[in-house]
Order: sequence, then structure tokens, then C-alpha cells
Amino acid sequence: MNWKYRPIDPVLARSLAQGLGQPYKCGEFLTARGFGLVSEVREFVTGDLKNLPAPETMPGLNAAVALLLEARKENRLIAIAGDYDVDGLTSTALLRRVLTDFGYQVITRVPNRLSEGYGLSTLAVSELIAQGAGLLVTVDCGVSDWAAIDLAAQKGLPVVVTDHHQLPPKLPKAKAIINPHLGGGWEKNPLAGVGVAFMLAWGLTKALKKEGLTLSVPLVENLALVALGTIADLVPLKGVNRILARQGLNFLAQIAWPGLAALRKRALKNNGEFVSTRDVGFKLAPRLNAAGRLGQAEIALELLLATDHTQAEALADKLEVMNKTRLRDQMALLEQALETLADQELESGGGRVVALAGDGWPRGLLGLAATRVAEITNRPTIIFSLEGDLAIGSGRSVPGFNLFMALEPLRDLCLSMGGHAQAAGLKLVKQALPRFREALEESASLQPPPEPEPLLEVDLVVDLPDLALIGPILVKLAPFGPSHPAPVAVIKNAHVLEAAPTKTGGDQHIMVRLFDGSSRVNLVGFGLAPRLHEIGSRLDVAVLLETERFGRMEPNWRLLDFKSPA
Repeated sequence: MNWKYRPIDPVLARSLAQGLGQPYKCGEFLTARGFGLVSEVREFVTGDLKNLPAPETMPGLNAAVALLLEARKENRLIAIAGDYDVDGLTSTALLRRVLTDFGYQVITRVPNRLSEGYGLSTLAVSELIAQGAGLLVTVDCGVSDWAAIDLAAQKGLPVVVTDHHQLPPKLPKAKAIINPHLGGGWEKNPLAGVGVAFMLAWGLTKALKKEGLTLSVPLVENLALVALGTIADLVPLKGVNRILARQGLNFLAQIAWPGLAALRKRALKNNGEFVSTRDVGFKLAPRLNAAGRLGQAEIALELLLATDHTQAEALADKLEVMNKTRLRDQMALLEQALETLADQELESGGGRVVALAGDGWPRGLLGLAATRVAEITNRPTIIFSLEGDLAIGSGRSVPGFNLFMALEPLRDLCLSMGGHAQAAGLKLVKQALPRFREALEESASLQPPPEPEPLLEVDLVVDLPDLALIGPILVKLAPFGPSHPAPVAVIKNAHVLEAAPTKTGGDQHIMVRLFDGSSRVNLVGFGLAPRLHEIGSRLDVAVLLETERFGRMEPNWRLLDFKSPA
């Protein structure tokens, strides 16, 4: 890894440390992360809901609330059209819960990933009209779905779009569009789809309160769903997103809703004492996503909406089986993709972007495979499934490369395309693939090349005793995630007492014991066993702060990387 040290202002660091009554090293960390005021740090740590901006400040929200109020007076059936991933599923579940609680008649629909793909389709609109929908609300989709929304307009079905994806050059003809990228300050740290849905629910709750109506289940309990979708969708955990995720994790850990309780029981081993961002990203979200990846997202939505514990337990069992199937198929697809990459680059050489295609590759797993190939190659990656005359693709980027920006000039080559800086979904005619690859290389060349090796941003340099001192303090800045990663510290010229494979996973992981004459620290390094021979008596080590240990919410430092002392 290439270690890059964040700049530190020692004068400001001392001022922050003194103002907060904390060790100087904590002040260094805060300046490295861009904090400049004591009040700013305190507000960040608290993550209080009172610091959320009013929902009506979001462009399009007042118009959407007015449409929902009108629909309520006219007793119209509300249709919610969502997406098949965790963000879309939690958005759908949240809005259905709130609307149903207020007495609305509601139907929901999520697309079949394998047969329909992402977004609102004309098929979905036709089905919802046939079921009697009087107002259609999209969640986590819709801003690029002109054809479907045009059809709804032709049939007299008004549409409210709530979405968080990048805006296309032409907006659909919806009655109201709520999207953080429309401005009002919301574009600085755009919400996940479920965050947008929560703001709409909040705005509606405020409006109906004026009419004397209140929810039987407090709106804040839905923050459990907001945390799930926000963390799973990898949006920046700063600003509004941080508040929603931080407060939502507390509800997610304790809430007794049958579906979430059953999901926690299957995925977690800490009996619901707490839920971390890592729990969401690696345990809860994959189980919910597995259903959509296999074309059965309705099962995950049923679980989130379940009101009966027996039903919830059965649905959670189904997701467990699906997730195991997903893991098996994912490994098979990755192996095929890497073989295709090797053949392709042997024939024509490598490029700035990896674009792979295979007959009948499972649509639901393309994004996962693209993520792994991007990690392995350190290049943005798009993987296509060839299905008849079509190429259905999913792309993932690498740090510092805006995939959406690279794809935007290629929109005319695509039948559909949407996404954001780090991920995209697209569809094109199979015959257009060669031209697409050429054009993508041209477009990618306009952006700076990625770092030749993975970049590790280091927050501060510490001595061995500092780890125990600052760990419990820095953990209060959790949850960590995109744009607010977990703290990374470097210990220079550390004395190595012992370095050996771990007792479990010994062919992959190592345990390194460091000593400075008075303090001793044991560090586990995952996946570092092949580098055991590089370890001498002295090392510069980079460590990452984790926010859980042995099933409890405690600070723990993990070995990330090491180098011989300079």
C-alpha cells in the first residue's frame, strides 16, 4: 500500500484537544479530518436528530406532500414502486409502514432483477394501473425512467419520484421529483434512497399533524430501516447521513419488529446489544440483497414488513438459504470473469477500464463480481451478461475515478444507463459492445489515472501506549464509513516481539506482538500471512481502529499493513 499522511495543524490540534479536554493525539486526529471548531466536533459526536434540516427544504418535497394529502382526501390507492437492493427495499418498507399507519390503502412493487432489471418499467406501470393505483410513488428509482413515467402520464396516473441517483440530462414528466441532486444544499452529501423516503414521510407526518393525525408507531423507529439502507448503499457518512445512520443503528439493535428481530437472530452473534456498520455491510445487508440477486426480492420485503414472529422466522430461514446459494454462485462467476480477463488482456493488452462479458452470467451477481475484479486490478470494472441481442451490465469504480462521469458521454450508445460516481447499471445492444469499449477508454483517459497501488490514508503517527489511550475516545466518532473512514494510525520503528500465523486461519492471518519497554500490543493482520517472511525485528506498522471486539462495542486496533523502517 502507498501510505499518504493527512496534513495536521499542531496549533489547531492543541486548541481542539484543550477545548474538549482530550489528549493531544485526539486533537491531531480531528485536524487531520478537517475539524476546526470545538462546537463542530461536539455536534458531530452527538449526531442529534435536532440538527437535521427541515424536510421541506428538500426540492420537490412540498409538492409531493401536497399530492399525498390530495390522494388521502380522495381515498386513492397509493402504489409504491421500489428497487430490489437493500436501499430500495428499506425505502419501500418505510413508506408503506408510514402510509398504512396514516390510513392509506397501499400496494407495493419491486422489480424482478433477472427479468426486468433496475428501475421503474412500463410493465410495472401497466400492472399498477390494472390494480387501481391512483398515485404512484417511486423510491430509490425513477429519475431516469422517462418511458415508464410518460406511460403513466398518458394513462392519467400521477407520479411522485423520490430518488437519489445522479440526474440525467432530461428529467421525467412526474408531478413531483424529490432528489438531493436538485440542490438546496442537499447535493453536498446526498442521501440514500431510504433517506429521501424518510424525509418525505417526515414532511407528510408534519402536514397531517396539523390536521390532528399522528402515527401509532413513532416515525423515529423507522430510522432502523434508514440505517440499513444508508449504510448498505455506501453513501457518505457525513452530515445528514451520519445523523440518520448513527441514530438508526441504535434502533436497529433494539427494535422488536418481527422481521428485523429474525434477521438479527440469523446474522449476528451479539444478541442485539449493538449493531455496527460492519454488521450491516457484511451480515445483514447481504442476506437481504441475496433475495433480489436471485430474482425474489419480495421475500426480503415481506420480512421487513412482517408482523408475525413465526412468519418472520420462516422468511429469515429462506434468506439464509438464498445467501448461501449467492455465495456459491458468486465465487463461480468471479472465477469465470478472471479467466475472461486473462484471455482478453493476453490478446489485446490492458486498458484504463475493465469491461468483461459472458453468455448468461447471472445478472444479480454482476455488481459483486465487478467489485472484486476492480479490487484485484485497481481499475474501474464493468461486467456484462450477454442475453440474446442485449448486454446487461453492472459497473464498480475505484477510489478517485468517477464512473458515472466516464459513462455520461456514452449515453447514446446505451439503451439505459444510471448510477453514481462509484457504481452504475447499464444496458446496450450486444453489437455495440466493441464501440462501447473503445469510447469508454477514450472517456476514461480524461480522468487522472488511479494510484499504482492501493492508497492508505493515515490520520496520525502514534507511540504504542497511545493506542490504548485514544481508542476509547475515537470510537465515539463512529459510525465510520464512506467519507468518514475508521481511524488509521502508524507506529514507527516498533519492536517486534513475535510474529506468527494465527491459531485459526493460520495460512491466511498473522498475529504480531509489539513491545516498547512498557506497553505491549497484540495485533491481528487478516490476509497477511503470505508476507510473514518480510517481518524483521523492527517495523513501521499501520493499524485500523475497529469499533467492536468479542461481540461487544469496544475499540480494537487491527494490523492493516507494515513496512521496514525507513
